[in-house]
Amino acid sequence: MRKFAAGIAAAALSSGIILVGAGNAAAEPVPDGTYQGTTDVPGGGLIWKGKTFRNGTVTNNFVFGLSGLSGNYYEDAAGRTVIDYGPSGLGFLTDTMVANGDGSYTGATYINGNQVGGFRLAR
Repeated sequence: MRKFAAGIAAAALSSGIILVGAGNAAAEPVPDGTYQGTTDVPGGGLIWKGKTFRNGTVTNNFVFGLSGLSGNYYEDAAGRTVIDYGPSGLGFLTDTMVANGDGSYTGATYINGNQVGGFRLAR
């Protein structure tokens, strides 16, 4: 199961999620609500559709309205939003994000501390 989850993470998240379109409102340091996303991993955009942030928890959104790969998020000392997927049993998977001035977020996905993709989120 862990290898399967790692494979999904590598394909969907690690693909480096790059979102199209951006809002015109300033992004909060720690997001709240649902954000649309796309990925730079070949085929990843067919699976992964974005993230929903609520009360310190994030859930990834997938095709057909499915959701999963939940984690906790917080702002680190450098002002980045850090997503820890340890609560889902995926302690090897982490995302970091920074707010852009246009209301979107740009981030990176890491497996065992190695960057495997980049991403962008927007409303």
